[in-house]
Amino acid sequence: MAQSQILVGSKTSPYVRRFRLWLIGRLNFDLKIVDYLNVPEDAAYLKSVSPINKIPVWIDGDQKIYESRVIANYLSRKNSWPTLTLEEENMLSMNDAATDVAVNLFLLKRGGIDLESGNWYIDRQKERLPAIFTELAPWAKTRDEKDPTHWNYATASLFSFVDWAEFRKMADFKPFPELTDFVKRFSEKPGVTESSPLA
Repeated sequence: MAQSQILVGSKTSPYVRRFRLWLIGRLNFDLKIVDYLNVPEDAAYLKSVSPINKIPVWIDGDQKIYESRVIANYLSRKNSWPTLTLEEENMLSMNDAATDVAVNLFLLKRGGIDLESGNWYIDRQKERLPAIFTELAPWAKTRDEKDPTHWNYATASLFSFVDWAEFRKMADFKPFPELTDFVKRFSEKPGVTESSPLA
């Protein structure tokens, strides 16, 4: 009998949503939602399954895997799925960097930090986003929603980030319409509605 596989994460995390989108129809798993910011029991559970105290966590029987990139690589190797191209890996690295920046700024804001205070560290982080978007936008434009090979871990990750950043108002995409258009074009993919932060 196959061991159960569990994705531990929150409903709104862009890091968790990318797996919910990428794996639908590809792999059966259980989703364990934890509200670690508001529910003490959930916070305690997350600490018990992850020494780095971050989501997502992938639990495969007795094996626990941390960090989204490591989880994706583990699942691809285990299931002999096609690997990303070098271009896709580079785009994923930039997308991960943008996601890290936006999520950390969101958590600072939630913690009461004024993001417009002129703090050099915060300003430096905010400056990283437009530079990253400049590289991601042309690539996003080349993704074809009708080509099933284009809906992979890299594109699911970009979709999750842009949709989350718009939802949380943590990035200005007006100069980069290719990114918001990308989300619109891929919005009919399976799981998008069910995994939406608004669901």
